[in-house]
Amino acid sequence: MGNNKPNQLLSTIIIVLGVVALLLFGSSIYNHQIYGHNFAGDESASFLALIDHMQTEMKLINSNLVANNQSLAKEHLNNIDELYTKNIKKEISERNKRVANDISSVINETNIAIEKNSQDITSSVEDFNDILAEAISVRIDPDAMTNSTIHALHFADLINSIDLSYADALGTKPMNISAMSNMNMSSSNNDDSRMPHGNNTNGKSSNNTNTMSGMNMNHDEASSSMTSMSMSKYTDKISNATTKNGTTIANIASYQTSKELTNNAIELFNSTIKQNIPSNATENANAIESGLQQLKEIIESHAPYDKVMGIIHGIIQTNTQEVFNLPLKTYK
Repeated sequence: MGNNKPNQLLSTIIIVLGVVALLLFGSSIYNHQIYGHNFAGDESASFLALIDHMQTEMKLINSNLVANNQSLAKEHLNNIDELYTKNIKKEISERNKRVANDISSVINETNIAIEKNSQDITSSVEDFNDILAEAISVRIDPDAMTNSTIHALHFADLINSIDLSYADALGTKPMNISAMSNMNMSSSNNDDSRMPHGNNTNGKSSNNTNTMSGMNMNHDEASSSMTSMSMSKYTDKISNATTKNGTTIANIASYQTSKELTNNAIELFNSTIKQNIPSNATENANAIESGLQQLKEIIESHAPYDKVMGIIHGIIQTNTQEVFNLPLKTYK
């Protein structure tokens, strides 16, 4: 009997240690999976959209310098400064310090070129694009680059940037899509907080605000930097002119950005998104493609903001969400 007690105690200790080890190991696996999932989704998509936006602003710096419009070139450089936040630089630097510093160097060199009113910074644009491409490779897991959902979220983020830029161009606040989404979700019996699949998603914007729900996907620092860009007014002949649609362009730089981002969105849809749409969603694909073309045309014609917003959130984003079942951001 006396010899059995030490054996029982030893067995108990071994079992307890085994359970503790199993719990610690399981916790480690769980935490790794959660981190990987977050990184492969929202952050990757938002970062890709951020890179698109930065490349767009650099391209517009060059075109404005060629047109001898130094002030507008400076505004686009300011936009890059606001996009490339300290946190974004830190995230890239943690993976590759040289890449983060090279991005800053090109931005500084571009600022000097603007101050000198240089009219050809083509080489700087090329260097900037090359460095940003390298930033993508060090910042985003390769598996994420082949994930159709991430590309769809990237596309949705880019479309939202067009919305913000065009609202800024007209000197108006973008529609409070998050509030509308909450209202729609609270009035719906759909417990999984996803947009209801209505019948008004075939390329025609509806007057029913429930079909105009915005696509405020989950965002991180990258998307925050895109929405924090400040409004400013410009004293240019266009900014003081009322167009045939009765719309006044208040911020020319933002207007240029909205047009160029629209071209980027069309290119992204044709090169990547379209091929990821399943064959049974042809109607949705056609609606998105048609919506993009309508968006391009009405932005070029200086349409009122509500028309642009209607196409973005009533046609493009709604159909994108339906095809890829993208989760809407929840608000508490």
